Amino acid sequence: MTLQGLGIGGIPDFLACDALAEGRLVQVLPDYVDPPNRLSLVWPSSRHLSPKIRVFVDFMSERLFLGCNAAR
Repeated sequence: MTLQGLGIGGIPDFLACDALAEGRLVQVLPDYVDPPNRLSLVWPSSRHLSPKIRVFVDFMSERLFLGCNAAR
């Protein structure tokens, strides 16, 4: 809806990077945006960690909250 011009959205950097770089979105009120909150990833404990979970955790650790330039 934000991309369609229907309002302001609170969108994480890693989801808005491309649209910001292309000018489809612009940042407003940057002085009033809170820094990213802590996020925890929780998965079932097991002796053998699923490869799918390991890839997901690694991906999120590398990309989340790093900002647009670092995530590329």
